[in-house]
Amino acid sequence: MEQITLCSGAQLLYLPDLRYKTARITVSFLTPLREETASANAMLPGILTRACADCPDFTSLNRRLAMLYGAWVGGRVRKIGETQALTFTLSLLDDRYAPDGEKLAEKGAALLRNMIFRPALENGVFRTEDLEQERRQLCEELDSEFNDKRIYAKKRAEELLCRGEAYACGRLGTKEQLTALTPQDVFAAWKNLLHTAQIRITAVGTEAVRVAAMGFAEELQAVGVREPAACRTELPRGGKTVCRSIERSELSQCKMVMGFCSTAAEPDETVPAMRLFCALFGGTPHSRLFLNVREKLSLCYYCSAHFVRAKGILLVESGVEEQNAARAEEEILRQLRALQNGDFTDEELENARRSVCDSFRTVSDSPAGLDEWLQQQCMLPKPELPEQTEQKIRSVTREQIVAAANALRPGAVFLLAGTDPNRKGGAEDEE
Repeated sequence: MEQITLCSGAQLLYLPDLRYKTARITVSFLTPLREETASANAMLPGILTRACADCPDFTSLNRRLAMLYGAWVGGRVRKIGETQALTFTLSLLDDRYAPDGEKLAEKGAALLRNMIFRPALENGVFRTEDLEQERRQLCEELDSEFNDKRIYAKKRAEELLCRGEAYACGRLGTKEQLTALTPQDVFAAWKNLLHTAQIRITAVGTEAVRVAAMGFAEELQAVGVREPAACRTELPRGGKTVCRSIERSELSQCKMVMGFCSTAAEPDETVPAMRLFCALFGGTPHSRLFLNVREKLSLCYYCSAHFVRAKGILLVESGVEEQNAARAEEEILRQLRALQNGDFTDEELENARRSVCDSFRTVSDSPAGLDEWLQQQCMLPKPELPEQTEQKIRSVTREQIVAAANALRPGAVFLLAGTDPNRKGGAEDEE
């Protein structure tokens, strides 16, 4: 793995790999997550990957991609801690398999650069038609997240746990903000990102891919003076008491999400222990929450834990009947206290360790998996290969897991309940 500085605030992370027939280049614009800018920024990946000055419509763009033997370009918006990440990905056939020695990586990277730096414009701003299409898609995406009650409950719990913090802001902003945006607003957001975003480029493939990715340095230099904003994530503050909230909706199976604060957030050295603790607690089919809360006591239809290592919070998600919610919460906390006291067997520990380590081995199953890994690593001061992170997990001790468990502080409980408290749900009713 090679890390190359292209210019101020811009780096390339290249991983040579000859196992695949395809290669990938991803350009990520990283900017602080803010309520006032989230929606305008979120519009950009969809608009910029729809067309460019050279390919002004979707048909001509698809024709150009077809000429690159079925290359693919896509964009998305992510929230990584308190950073909003706008990513643009190119996937294409590796040069080794191109007919007549055609330089596909070079041509593909040139197209991606055109899409990012030379968009299709109308009267000096983004085209109204493109803006409306992307606005509609993002509003539909927000609607789908609301309609998926499990996703909605998780988002509300995060907002409750991190109230007053940047992390409480959604990656897409709000429908109200999206509705109010004009072509001038989104164009200004694009210009601002070019000058202020931290830029991380990841490349997986042969040397030709690395050379092609290096071509972004010229584009960035042409932008002019860049003053990249620092992308920092504050540890969750939490409160002295657990913040609780209940909402009611037309559903038969309640969703309960419990949020915990910790001091284990990347790049802290305690993160590997917290990852292993999470697997032991509720991250696998042989975890404490699954075997006890769900299987043995039948208090939940599902019960699992997820550690957000970029922010340092742990979420326990469960599907319950409302009359069992208090008992389920009590049992979840009882299982946590048991692990905090070191009450777990060596077999439980090794099962959890094996599960986490096995997940690292699947990363290199595809170029997409490796590229996703690199995108996460480029946020860290010292990027690691999957096998390096796996080795850290293997070296975590029982004492470190107990310390990680004791670093957790209950911070929030969110319950999304049905309109009829006495109605019983079932696994088939899960929204």
